[in-house]
Amino acid sequence: MSAKKAPVTDALRIGRIRCVVAITVCSFICVLTFFGLVSQLVSQPNGSSEEVGWKAFHMFTLLSNILMAVSAVMCIPFAVDGIRSRNYHLPRWCVNLLYTGTAAVTLTFVAAATAISSVIGFRQTMLTDSNLIFHTICPVLSILLFIFINSDHKVRFRASFIAMIPALTYSVVYVLLVFVIGKDAGGWRDHYQVYRLTDHVPLPVVLPVFYLMLFGLFNGLRALHNLVHKYRKAGIEKYFQEAEAFDCPDLPEAIRALAESDRVRDGDGELTVPRRIMRMMEKKYRSGLSEAEMCELYVRAYYSAGKGRDGSE
Repeated sequence: MSAKKAPVTDALRIGRIRCVVAITVCSFICVLTFFGLVSQLVSQPNGSSEEVGWKAFHMFTLLSNILMAVSAVMCIPFAVDGIRSRNYHLPRWCVNLLYTGTAAVTLTFVAAATAISSVIGFRQTMLTDSNLIFHTICPVLSILLFIFINSDHKVRFRASFIAMIPALTYSVVYVLLVFVIGKDAGGWRDHYQVYRLTDHVPLPVVLPVFYLMLFGLFNGLRALHNLVHKYRKAGIEKYFQEAEAFDCPDLPEAIRALAESDRVRDGDGELTVPRRIMRMMEKKYRSGLSEAEMCELYVRAYYSAGKGRDGSE
């Protein structure tokens, strides 16, 4: 019997681990981004970079990591609540925001590891000072977080267009300030050395190719996320559909068993209705009960279990 009950225990344990990992990694990303930002603001210009101090905000590297840190902060309250409720779940808007932030730092990572490191060297680009934070550690952690931990929703194709917005906006500003206005007239210097490419390929050709490559990169990231989401969702559904603890003749009985189990767990704590779990169980029984009816059954059974436990009327 204990072997059959293990799936529920496994599901709850895995959910709790996801919550703890999400809190840890998101907090780490935020702290590293803060220290990296402070480092950039107090640094002095050197031979390899003039974009320090407030000019650091000219760099997509810094802006993308700040966006990712904001996205990570948004995940923390849901992860904390997930520990309490044993149900870590991010709303779709949060997953889409996380996708946008992760896409931005993925661009930073890929550009740094390929184009920028080919100019100034891999070690200088990826492993020294704030570059280690902004080009390597934070992007890699963000990608792993998005793909393996915060894969609660299938990210839709149209979200890829939203993920493009930061890079598109920055590229337009960069072209205007570097190539249209120019440094001498108050614009920016070409700190990404795009001129090395435009000396051989016209800018009107470079930009569309760049955007197509970005779109492919971001959709590759989305595909990996969705693949992990698919297998995680199927695994969790299997946990709750096959568990002996909820192996009842019909769905109402299974919901009552779930409610009684949760009541024992919560004691006098706050009631949280596990709608997602009940939807998974409904796929097993196919009872035709609506979500509202399942929630009503759960609440009644939850408080009935409490009366029986306390001996109160």
